[in-house]
Amino acid sequence: MPYSPGKTTSRIIKSGIKSFILILFLILLPLSTLKAQEGYLKINLTFKTANYSESDSLLIQIQVSSNRDFTNIVNQSDWLKCQPNKYFTYEASIPLIHGSFYWRGRQQDPSGGKLSVWSSPYRFYLLLDPDQFIPGDVNADLELNISDVIYIINYFLKRGPAPTPLEAGDTNCSGEVTISDLIYLINYLFQDGPDLGC
Repeated sequence: MPYSPGKTTSRIIKSGIKSFILILFLILLPLSTLKAQEGYLKINLTFKTANYSESDSLLIQIQVSSNRDFTNIVNQSDWLKCQPNKYFTYEASIPLIHGSFYWRGRQQDPSGGKLSVWSSPYRFYLLLDPDQFIPGDVNADLELNISDVIYIINYFLKRGPAPTPLEAGDTNCSGEVTISDLIYLINYLFQDGPDLGC
């Protein structure tokens, strides 16, 4: 998983792609549009709807939260009309806060009003200040501890989510995230090993 070390400019790191429950498939595209405005950042969440033959339109709703259990909603759309099997972009405004955000969606049958359950959450990372980047903080909680070790073990052994941002997982500055970075992180946290990062 090569990348260019030291490129920690402000950006959003995409989450992995998961399938939407029932009929809607959400796909984060590589080029999300970013616009800063009055303490908020406008981002474009682009997704593709499923091939739905029961109607020529779908109603969807999107939520963005600063936590995974969606108890702190920072943006929620109205019901938006879109076409089946087409790309659709929702512009969400999120607060200028460093860290992880989560988004999810659900659909409503336009004829009967029946609601689907919310999709599994998608995660993205907002890095506003490169000075706040913490090598080894692979779960992006702004702390360096055992939870980062567990996170990277899950990434390697259980196909869990990638480090956020990916550069945080390259603890030994080799230019890629490998099992040696896990060993390097464990040595740093528990054996007074060398400092992390470049």
